[in-house]
Amino acid sequence: MQNSSIDVELLEQPMDCCFHPTEMLAAVGLIDGRVQAFRMTSAGEPSTSTAEEVVSKKAHKESCRAVRFTADGARLLTASADKNMKAIDLGSGKVTRWQTDAHEAPINCIHPLASGLVASGDDDGCVKLWDGRQSAAVAEFSEHTDFISDFAYQRDNCLVATSADATISITDLRTRKLRARSEDDADDELLAVAVVKSGNKVVTGSQMGVLSLFSWGYFNDCSDRFPGHPNSVDAVVAFDEDTVITGSHDGLIRLISILPNRMLGVVGEHGDYPVESLALSPGRSRLASTSHDAVLRLWDLSALHEEDDGEDEAADTVRCCTWILMVYFLCGKVSTCLETLNPE
Repeated sequence: MQNSSIDVELLEQPMDCCFHPTEMLAAVGLIDGRVQAFRMTSAGEPSTSTAEEVVSKKAHKESCRAVRFTADGARLLTASADKNMKAIDLGSGKVTRWQTDAHEAPINCIHPLASGLVASGDDDGCVKLWDGRQSAAVAEFSEHTDFISDFAYQRDNCLVATSADATISITDLRTRKLRARSEDDADDELLAVAVVKSGNKVVTGSQMGVLSLFSWGYFNDCSDRFPGHPNSVDAVVAFDEDTVITGSHDGLIRLISILPNRMLGVVGEHGDYPVESLALSPGRSRLASTSHDAVLRLWDLSALHEEDDGEDEAADTVRCCTWILMVYFLCGKVSTCLETLNPE
């Protein structure tokens, strides 16, 4: 199943990657504090695609650990080990100090939300919510005891956070209050999270290579586990409502079915380097991945969509055959009744 990729040489080792919400524009944050962004162009076929650098900025004094485009796509937000968050205006290219000394500890991840809020998490386990119109955080949570590893949005207007303290937390974005947190009895660092099954399942990746599934509303403990990775699962993205793509420390990018839990194939790989971040493009046509090598890989996912189309056609065929059999059966019953009522 392994797909072809465009390999983009970077200035330094990447820490994170993301895609623009509506454009084929991928951004990376680098270990030296710089930010690069590349626009994909194509003459038709995916194999003819190229990536052109459109942004190259020194945003931070220390490593740029997180990059995310705002929901409207107008700005690229960055977060760093220097505890600052900045914004790059895509129109002017200007870098602005969005939040200075935003956290007391180095910032590990950020997550812009459609409501205009931005979530950030640091090395001490603190989660903050920000409104761009205000200089101070509008909410702060210190429920976790180790670094915040990842965020995901759930359709009930909730923010899901994973932590290296082996727990997940759920924050209600309407009330800006903590709704739930899993129990402390687990001993496996949670490193990544995605929400699938129409918001009913939360999938987390762990240090021990296990995918844990939590049922929405029941967060004391996971409802299912899939121990299919030989090394840590460092990145998880939802491909669709039934499938996730994982990045593992063994260098492989895998396609995983959720309920039923099974590995469907390998999407790509980074050789001997761990896969540390993943991002899907608009329309899910490309997957961005980064590792310890100074390369951004942009994987062609068109084959996965062809498989989806084949499955849809097969399902349509089954439904059609079922209806034909039902009609045939009912017509036979009606014919029998008429013969009974009108014997010759």
